[in-house]
Amino acid sequence: MLQMKQFLKQDYTRNFFKLFSGMLLAQGLSFALSPLLSRLYTPEDFGLVAFYMAIAGLLSMAATLKYEQAIMLPAKTEHASALLVLVVLLGSAFAVFISLIIYLFHPFWVKLTGLPEMSFWIWFLPISILLHTLFQSFNYMANRLKHFGTMATANVSQHIALNVVRITLGSLKVPLNGLLVGQLIAPVFSIIFFPRKVFPLVKSAFPVLNLQVLRELSARYIQYPKYNLLQSLSNNLASSLPIFMFTSGFSGETAGLYAFGYTFVFRPLSLFSQSTLQVLSQKIIEDYNQHQPIYPNIRKLVFQFFKIGILPFIVLGLFAPTIFSFIFSPVWEESGRMIQILLPWLFLVYLTSPLAFLPELLFRQKKSMIIDFFSISLRFLALYTGIWFNDIYLALFLFSGVSFFIVGYALFWYLQIAKRSDLQITLRYDSDSNNKKKS
Repeated sequence: MLQMKQFLKQDYTRNFFKLFSGMLLAQGLSFALSPLLSRLYTPEDFGLVAFYMAIAGLLSMAATLKYEQAIMLPAKTEHASALLVLVVLLGSAFAVFISLIIYLFHPFWVKLTGLPEMSFWIWFLPISILLHTLFQSFNYMANRLKHFGTMATANVSQHIALNVVRITLGSLKVPLNGLLVGQLIAPVFSIIFFPRKVFPLVKSAFPVLNLQVLRELSARYIQYPKYNLLQSLSNNLASSLPIFMFTSGFSGETAGLYAFGYTFVFRPLSLFSQSTLQVLSQKIIEDYNQHQPIYPNIRKLVFQFFKIGILPFIVLGLFAPTIFSFIFSPVWEESGRMIQILLPWLFLVYLTSPLAFLPELLFRQKKSMIIDFFSISLRFLALYTGIWFNDIYLALFLFSGVSFFIVGYALFWYLQIAKRSDLQITLRYDSDSNNKKKS
């Protein structure tokens, strides 16, 4: 009992539960409303929103060059604030650039997507890019300042707005994809909570903020566009490949069935992993900078996640088609069959995703990028093989098998580089101690 009280008093634990409770409420609301949404919208509707969000996600990552991740690192708050300004400027400029590209080559891009509906929705991509830029930059600054309550509130507000729009438009049978309209509007309701916490710090940086400072900071953290950007784009593209390739190789309906099932499983996964990542990364960075061991906490986290997740994954693996048919209607039974094939891979994603920041922390981005390159290449070949034989199940089996081994290797590697980092700290400490004794 005493150990439990001490555990609950730890900053890491309190911060985790702040974020976790917010994500639990937000994701729980979306999960609870899924049976209703599955009856208001068709697989084609889910396929369109998945396709749009996959494109928006890739463009949004490219917009900021991943400099928002560097906001956590500077020792001086004014430098972090300057990075936030840099991110917003980059995202805004990229949104304008994409608007121009769409205007000049609109018919070409619509034809390339293979979805006539994108003729209308493609014009909203610059708005999605700008909103994503604002949210990411504010969220990282709030994380740096340990405003985890604000982060949780923003997340809950976004999901409430998202589901209100979805249900309202779906119930009224409005001739628009309410799922997509919700994705466009909801981010506004999360962003509005950050300015009061963030703007005072940004204003305090204005006296030292100039073009020279922005250049120096962009050069200091050049590893983010050099390595992290390519890695993030590769990861995002790898996870979005089934949406793109199923849409073009099979149909929008097939992509929608896949996207619905994937989201159903990924939502609770992100509930744990994102809360853990946001809090654990901050704690591990602090420990690492203070030359404290990081491997024991990381190993403990993996085992805890394994014990928590193994039973739900087994149940879902055995009964997924029945569960989907009963909860969401028989239309979605096929999604359950798809998920059964993907579960081994998704379980490893669940274990590994909270540790994704380690290569960045330990300056191993180059090897991480190589792993991602092989990942996307092998996944593409797996899906292409299934499409070539016109067999969706073959595509899914190959995709899941390849992904399972790649993510499994990544998990092993994350643990190894954390252990080596601790060994280096120990050797450095022993060397310093010996030098002191000699002197």
